Amino acid sequence: MNDFDIIVIGGGPAGSYAALAAAKSGCSVALFEEHRAIGWPRHDPGWLMNSEFSDSLIGAIGKAVFSTSVRDFRVCDAESGELIETSAMGGYLVRRDLLEKEITALAIQAGANVYLKTKVVKLVRKEGKVIAVETSSSIIPKAECKVLICADGIRSSSIGFAASEGLCEPGELRPGISHILANADVTEGVIEHFLSSDPLLNYKCFWTNRKDWCYFSLPVSTPLHEFQGRQDNVVSRKIQKAYPLEISGHTRASSGKYGEYFNNMVKENVMFIGDASGGAGNIHGMIQGQFAGKVGASAVKENDISNERLTEYQELVLQTLCKAPFFYFTAREDFGSFNNWFHEFKIATEGIRTAELDGL
Repeated sequence: MNDFDIIVIGGGPAGSYAALAAAKSGCSVALFEEHRAIGWPRHDPGWLMNSEFSDSLIGAIGKAVFSTSVRDFRVCDAESGELIETSAMGGYLVRRDLLEKEITALAIQAGANVYLKTKVVKLVRKEGKVIAVETSSSIIPKAECKVLICADGIRSSSIGFAASEGLCEPGELRPGISHILANADVTEGVIEHFLSSDPLLNYKCFWTNRKDWCYFSLPVSTPLHEFQGRQDNVVSRKIQKAYPLEISGHTRASSGKYGEYFNNMVKENVMFIGDASGGAGNIHGMIQGQFAGKVGASAVKENDISNERLTEYQELVLQTLCKAPFFYFTAREDFGSFNNWFHEFKIATEGIRTAELDGL
């Protein structure tokens, strides 16, 4: 039997940063990741929205994860290519799998215990509080904790703990196929985002990490070669001579507004972060991880792990991230433009930095 102050479920950006923040605060921490590798499968292009947090993160570990500064975020018409809007507040692009590995490695250096191929299958309660988790692993089949941080990802609201714990109505997931393409007609440091009345073209995006090399996604039902063969739009023509270097699956929520936080992100001694809280976005998730890790560690040290004490984490989210959530698919509708959204997010998170990475 293993006994920890804090257990974190899930090694994505939110979970890995929560483990780092809690370990840096002096707590004994265990991070359980169900997959064989931290950062896999690759779920998104590794976009880090513009903020002080992003700047300090890249300043500390940018070389380790290969970062690209986004100098231009362009929104264009998919058929004509006409420019609709542009912003210089695009943030950064990184290899998200490398980012998560780096954050998790720093958590390990701070004292966190990390277990791969270890899926948490049951929460064990006593008098309403989670006192332990049971896992799929023969190495650590059960572990005790004082505080649980749940970051089990996008599936949390459908088949994960957010749904089973009653934080939300069970939702559905929409699958897609992500490609890393070489030889695409794209420009390093430029994100190209397309709008169209054609559902297949609308919100298609080139996330360009380097010259000719980008991340691009399609629905499962649309083969890449068929999309490339279309002649009626700029998006297809830009990748006619491109070939995939990597193909992987991804999912996103298809019910409700993606990035809209649940009314409750805390249940007894469990804090839900990242997609498991209804939210979305890499930087949003890591900031939530920082909040949850610090509040959880402080509660353990003060021997007060009441729901009221841990709700301080939710209050921090409400005061900051909830002012400009990750409404990527409705940003123009909600804020008038992407640039307005970027500006509001930067203001909402002003002063929040990666203190855990100071001195690296």
